[in-house]
Amino acid sequence: MADTPTTPKELHLCMGLNTCKANGYSGTNDCAGMGDCATINHPCHTLNECKGQGGCGLFGTTEEFCFPSQNECRYQGSCGSPILSARFVTQGPNKGRSVWQLARKRFEELRAGTNQPIGAPPGGPFGPSNTYVNEVRKTTGQDYSSCGQSGSRHCSYLADPAARALAADARVLVMEIESAEEMKETLSTCPPRVY
Repeated sequence: MADTPTTPKELHLCMGLNTCKANGYSGTNDCAGMGDCATINHPCHTLNECKGQGGCGLFGTTEEFCFPSQNECRYQGSCGSPILSARFVTQGPNKGRSVWQLARKRFEELRAGTNQPIGAPPGGPFGPSNTYVNEVRKTTGQDYSSCGQSGSRHCSYLADPAARALAADARVLVMEIESAEEMKETLSTCPPRVY
């Protein structure tokens, strides 16, 4: 099955969120933050098998939405994996903003004090698209949008599938750009993390 890495790797939920060299999906990344895809999959809220595997976006609390991929325990994750670039927070002060970009920012914050290099994510600064994940995993037409992609921007009343896809891609691009521009505000609306 093309959906599973061939050798055991660090368990992480998306592109650019791995902590070590060679621990991306394909095992070819040069350092932390450069992994090409998730090494785990689960479809939705609380279905994660381990700490740090909740994606956030659709179900959960504002605190969970503020700390994607940082859940403390099995079954406490808020949404599925992988986190596609189109996934956005559906409620609270960060409604409409990118989950993957926030997860990446939180990852960078955790790594800041380690003095270890962090590379750029291979799929770009906005996170992986469904097309990208299919390419990495050598699948065709597989839908990796867990939890209905948290209010999928691909939903539309446009009858023509090509026009629907173009309109959705345009909506996703706007959300990605706005989320990047608003990251400082996004972080400021999140409560401090209590451990």
